[in-house]
Amino acid sequence: MSNSSEKYINGVILQNGGAPNMNTNTPLQYADKQTQYMAKRSRQFATTQAKWSSDYVSARVQGIDKNNFYKYFGTNVRLSDMHTSPTVSQQTDDTKQVLFDEPKIDYFPIGAKIETMGSTWICTNPSNLSSTLTTAVIRRCNVSYNLYDYYGNIITEPIILDKVTMLGNNNTTPQNLVMMDGYFNVICQLNDNTKQLGLNQRIILGDKAYFITGFTNFIQEFSGDYDSTHILYFTVRQEEPTQLDDVPNRIANGLEQKFESKIIGSKELKIGENIDLQALFIKNADIIDSTEEKPIDWKWQSSDDSVLTINNNGQALGMSVGIAQITAVMAQNNAIKAVVELVVKDNIKEPYIAFNGVIPDKIEQYDTAVLSATYYENGVPTNKNIQWSFSGANKRSYIATINGNTVEIYGVLSDNDALIVTASYEDKTISTNIALLGY
Repeated sequence: MSNSSEKYINGVILQNGGAPNMNTNTPLQYADKQTQYMAKRSRQFATTQAKWSSDYVSARVQGIDKNNFYKYFGTNVRLSDMHTSPTVSQQTDDTKQVLFDEPKIDYFPIGAKIETMGSTWICTNPSNLSSTLTTAVIRRCNVSYNLYDYYGNIITEPIILDKVTMLGNNNTTPQNLVMMDGYFNVICQLNDNTKQLGLNQRIILGDKAYFITGFTNFIQEFSGDYDSTHILYFTVRQEEPTQLDDVPNRIANGLEQKFESKIIGSKELKIGENIDLQALFIKNADIIDSTEEKPIDWKWQSSDDSVLTINNNGQALGMSVGIAQITAVMAQNNAIKAVVELVVKDNIKEPYIAFNGVIPDKIEQYDTAVLSATYYENGVPTNKNIQWSFSGANKRSYIATINGNTVEIYGVLSDNDALIVTASYEDKTISTNIALLGY
């Protein structure tokens, strides 16, 4: 054997069994994969010379982090054409074969996205088992649809239309009695956005609505591993938009989605007095609570710090006599904001009565709300007994239990009229309206 041959064969790599190489992103499921016979110089050529290719591009790639499939990773890839005869329904630049030049990328999963050359691509046919190098067939996302995320932000989700020409020639009449006009096959990534889709749901593509059928969200990469499902297939059939569709923003049923906010708390305070304000995130008339998994944070601002200031917790402090606006902007969606006008009065000695803490604006059926009030003299709270009275809603709709300066209200039935709760002491009164909800 010649010396040159010995040099090349000496660089051949063969790994027999064992765990995946921890210097790569190979998943544990590939522990039984054997590294192919391949001279070291061939590997080095692929990783060092690819950058001189005309189709060598920088990209952001998912599916690289073993612990977070959806995390993007910056790298360089090589794209090559899959065919040379473009057609109307499948263009040359819609399907590519991708080659990764980084040695640590030893695995690229189905459903992972690549962002490069102004488009998003999805891995539809990886070759992790059959290829010595990390390669895959990727498809360009040629269509996008919009949706609202949890916080009301408009999210654009790219998808793949399998063919750009509509399939089918005959109209059909399905159960929803909408005359359909052909269909498209769709491929997309299965993620938090597309999980909102489902059988008998709709999306807006262009200026038309499309009805979803054949929803397939269970194709696994590794048998029996439900977490390895990252790709979604379905069919969309054309139908006319409805009055609830937000066609300009391309969100199906978008006009029935309501995202708003509200600031609750006292609207008046005195110089040197602190009051607590609370901002509420309201989605489709329901108040959404902040959780550890889905937090809701607010940024507070006063229109005139010389009149009153407000801190990050929504606590306002009266500085001087005047009027100022308080604005609460949701950190997760800056389009969600609430504004309230507060009046700062002089630190006068006139007695007054005020509710304590946050006052609810509704009580669900079988839920309980507790209200309390305090009578103030010379700006100082007293222990004088508050008198409670109730009007508006039918007495059968609620149960009010009074305990001194506190009242507990239990919702029994829904009522078209709001419950008016009034706290009074002598000639000083304060009232609030509470909606009684139910089934």
